[in-house]
Amino acid sequence: MAFVPNTLSNLPVTSGRVFFVSSNGNRDNDGRASDGNEGRDPNVPMATIDAAMARCTANRGDMIVVMPGHAETITASDLAMDVAGVWVYGLGWGASRPTLSFSATGSTIAMSAASCRISNLILTPAIASVVAAVTVSASNCVVEGCETTPHATLEFVSLISVTADSNDVVIRDNVLRALSTGAGSTSGILLDGCDRITIKDNHIDGFFGEHVIDNTTGSLDEILDGLIANNYLKQVGSGTDLVIEMDAAATGLIISNMMSGTQALDSNVTPGNMRCVDNYLADADDTHGVVVPTTAAA
Repeated sequence: MAFVPNTLSNLPVTSGRVFFVSSNGNRDNDGRASDGNEGRDPNVPMATIDAAMARCTANRGDMIVVMPGHAETITASDLAMDVAGVWVYGLGWGASRPTLSFSATGSTIAMSAASCRISNLILTPAIASVVAAVTVSASNCVVEGCETTPHATLEFVSLISVTADSNDVVIRDNVLRALSTGAGSTSGILLDGCDRITIKDNHIDGFFGEHVIDNTTGSLDEILDGLIANNYLKQVGSGTDLVIEMDAAATGLIISNMMSGTQALDSNVTPGNMRCVDNYLADADDTHGVVVPTTAAA
């Protein structure tokens, strides 16, 4: 089921505290948003997600509700999700979703505490070659319902990066777009030794100088028991740029993905030791998809 943001009247139930953030002031628009506010009332919100994070308590079930139209700049100091079990929950749809702009090449949403979650945010670069929109370096984190949007000639090098030993991470229902020309982005989702990762129901599209789902660029360890399922993946790169490139020792399942690539059929997907079921790929315009790998199991 696709992620659908709720309204204030039916926010998810939580045992923790709920903090409200809005750069637009309160719902009456009289400008009372401030990081000095407690943020417990949507009419008296805090101004930044980062300040709300500082008020959260680990593993209490705290939620940061980010109001429609919120805009926040992520500087070189990052948006640090360093309190375990916190959910940053964006409200709104389309262009009214909260938008985070990244103003330094090293700025990122740094999910460094376990069991954190982000939902329904627009992520856009404000400078060229931002290393990653989201960097996950802890286990059991969730990235869902978010969208990356390239801006003119600006891009993220990796849209989402999951680092070593960040296990049981879920990346689902996101729209991850890179520029459609030039190798501005290297990887869509970059994976390093993050076991039991789930990547499902995402739409990832653009020119990636390496691979859309990438487990090989740099000195990366294989993933084990991963699941890559029901994604729409489009690679418009050239040369050796693939749709899925896994380490030779990677294990798990690649199931029911619909893909477009610029190589000849099987050459677009290197699954390592992952088992492939019912994946389709089109390698040219005006052609129908073909099951890949083209060699069937016995």
